[in-house]
Amino acid sequence: MQYLLFFLLPFSFAFGETVLKCVGSTTIQPIIEKVAKKYKQESGITLNISGGGSQHAVDYLISNKIEIGMVSRDLTNQEKNALSYITIGYDTLAFLVNSDNPLQNISKKDLIEIYTAEVKNWKKFNTKDEKIHLLSKRIDRGTLNIFEHYTGLFHPQNPKNSDKSKMIDTSAWEAGANNDMMVWVAGIPNSIGYISLGSVNAIKKHGLPIKILELDGVKPSRENIQNQSYPIKRELNLVFLKSNKQAAKFAEWMLEEYAQNSVEENLFLRAK
Repeated sequence: MQYLLFFLLPFSFAFGETVLKCVGSTTIQPIIEKVAKKYKQESGITLNISGGGSQHAVDYLISNKIEIGMVSRDLTNQEKNALSYITIGYDTLAFLVNSDNPLQNISKKDLIEIYTAEVKNWKKFNTKDEKIHLLSKRIDRGTLNIFEHYTGLFHPQNPKNSDKSKMIDTSAWEAGANNDMMVWVAGIPNSIGYISLGSVNAIKKHGLPIKILELDGVKPSRENIQNQSYPIKRELNLVFLKSNKQAAKFAEWMLEEYAQNSVEENLFLRAK
């Protein structure tokens, strides 16, 4: 029986391996996956990485189910008081259409009219006479939080949404992971969506038929994000409990040169 129990135990426990569970934003996930091998070589610590969304990360961390949360939005004051965090980089939102759509630019006003379904057809933008297919994000996602903050619109289930004129239309398909959004935009010619710029740049290399729109005439380039001419910028945060020294050590390591290079290689802006 003792022999059997030994092999039923988790590998990390049986062999004394230290594992940090790192859960949350699928925007940040590829950055951590890229550095995990190097960090294990230096520290002997394994990072167990999975997605689930920014709010999922915060909830699991507070429930002590994980060691590190990945949160791709600014933290609330309440979260800052309850948790420790380190900002490892910066990102922005990119607004996407299918490559077959001739549209090149969109305004904030346009986005509000489209996502409230005040405008339902692409012919308003002198492109084509087709119904607009809305793509948005699930309520637990940091990307949605940034979209809400920029547009002033709200998810239908957001408790702050008492003004129905500011509600994202319920016809919108809601993506979880970033890959879902990109596959939908690529496969639905009349769709529009939004996603992390770093994520879409990485996937575009594989040939998906998607196009990044200018926002009010400004491209979401690294230079324009840094000089703030592109109007959206969001933090990429690692959060952890104040008492967890191993998690804090990894988060601090993410500010070192190798890790910051990984942030940049994943097409995000460095924190330092």
